[in-house]
Amino acid sequence: MSALKFLGEDGFCRLVKMESPSTYLFHPQQLQKIWIQTMKGGQFVLIFLVAFIPIIYGKNVTMGKIVVDGTIRKAQTDENYICMTIDYWPFNECSTLPCLWDGNASALILNLSLPTLTKAVQAFKTLRIRVGGSLQDKLIYDVGSFKGNCPQFARNSSALFQISDGCLSMERWDDLNQFFNKTGAIVTFGLNALLGRHHTTGLQWEGDWNYTNAEAFIQYTIEKNYRINSWEFGNEMVGHNSIGANVTSAQYEKDLIKLREIIDRLYNNSQQKASIAAPSAFFYAPWYKDFVNGTGPGIVDILTHHIYNMGAGDDPKVINNFVDPNYLSKESKDFQQLKNIVENDAPWSVAWVGEAGGTFHGGSPYISNTFVDGFWYIDQLAMAALYNTKVYCRQTLVGGFYGILLPHTLAPSPDYYGALLFHRLMGSGVLKVDNNVSSYLRTYAHCSKERSGVTMLFINLSNETEFTVDIENNMMSTSLADKASQREEYHLIPNNGLVRSSTVLLNGNLLETTEDGDLPDLTPIYRDSNSSITIATWSIVFVVIPHFEASACK
Repeated sequence: MSALKFLGEDGFCRLVKMESPSTYLFHPQQLQKIWIQTMKGGQFVLIFLVAFIPIIYGKNVTMGKIVVDGTIRKAQTDENYICMTIDYWPFNECSTLPCLWDGNASALILNLSLPTLTKAVQAFKTLRIRVGGSLQDKLIYDVGSFKGNCPQFARNSSALFQISDGCLSMERWDDLNQFFNKTGAIVTFGLNALLGRHHTTGLQWEGDWNYTNAEAFIQYTIEKNYRINSWEFGNEMVGHNSIGANVTSAQYEKDLIKLREIIDRLYNNSQQKASIAAPSAFFYAPWYKDFVNGTGPGIVDILTHHIYNMGAGDDPKVINNFVDPNYLSKESKDFQQLKNIVENDAPWSVAWVGEAGGTFHGGSPYISNTFVDGFWYIDQLAMAALYNTKVYCRQTLVGGFYGILLPHTLAPSPDYYGALLFHRLMGSGVLKVDNNVSSYLRTYAHCSKERSGVTMLFINLSNETEFTVDIENNMMSTSLADKASQREEYHLIPNNGLVRSSTVLLNGNLLETTEDGDLPDLTPIYRDSNSSITIATWSIVFVVIPHFEASACK
């Protein structure tokens, strides 16, 4: 019989056949009945276990020094960097359990009066919300010449995405804007950029954009004094890897110029001003470079791109990517290339992540809505900021496995609390950090938000090594140890030590809402600044150092 060894803890169970490099990963809730592969006479023998007793190994402790350069801002985000999306998908998708998608999460029917939803958005005070997704290019607005026939989305095997056209009533638009106004949301709205075109062959669609419906909708919005921060033109319909439909670059650029004319004319006498966001595509540097040169200055204000770099949501091995520092860092190449395009070819524009869900196909069960997802999400928030990304939109606020509010209950996921702490603590100024401690200790620094000093973010991807670090300011010849003051620390760890837990502890206290949807206080612990910072295995830690002297933050 082959020898077997248990590896890992905190929710990962790896059963490794010693003669083979194969590794098997299990969700802890599935461990009441698991099987072990063993070899006997060339045959696999299945052994069922009715209980699981983890073997806990002692932790390693690595000590080191982190150096923060406070002399210059490496990059700058928007003050309202965090963004969430609301999609239109109207159907329950339950071909497997748990259900992939709850149709009640659609922007057309989402219950906007739920206290949990309202309070979750209000907690950010100024949360950006992007309304859109695949079906935005099949959505008619019940206004102007299109008023009077307002169908709902329905299954249609011969239609794009196998769904017929749907409709947004002005009554529902009024309700949405009442919600946005009540919660303080800053809104980006995705316009239907496919109307008027006809399908030819493959993914290709041709013809001029019928702009009349969008124009009447924008006009209605301005007359009602609804504040839309930016209008997005289409969704994933151009570029290197379009989804569902494709429009040529030349046609898309021509229609964007028309949208610019409409926006400038309709907002001419308004105190409000709205930006244009495009192309909402998957990034490919040569195409983006040609695109900005094709549209030229004064047309597109915001260059958006979409990211699903973690793999397929139904891939049983996808979780490995979330704890692999080399895999997580690969996306930095695209961020750097887009930064270069903005600086060299489109200095009139800014870069946004317009949609990012980690894993595609609706997210991944027991990953996207659990603690381990933060190893991608919170890390990529900080990574994108390093490259002058101004806004980062998470797919989704609610809906799919990747909803930052959990299905049905709308209880906040671990990622929600990580995003809220990022929003409250990490300012817009991004600083350079030298980290020679370990690639498994992801380390970032920003100017603190609305106060002096610097806020550090640490993400420990290791389940074996605890890190103890000292922070050094490169502006000073001495470390921070001579400063007699206190710092704030916020340690997020998974509940019960299970990395796939859908609940999270902050400084040892379980974070959960009340029955009325009230959020818990996010209370820090205080430590003397002359002490080292300890980052536990598999944890996400924010540290606010108010006395840190950084000239770049003044």
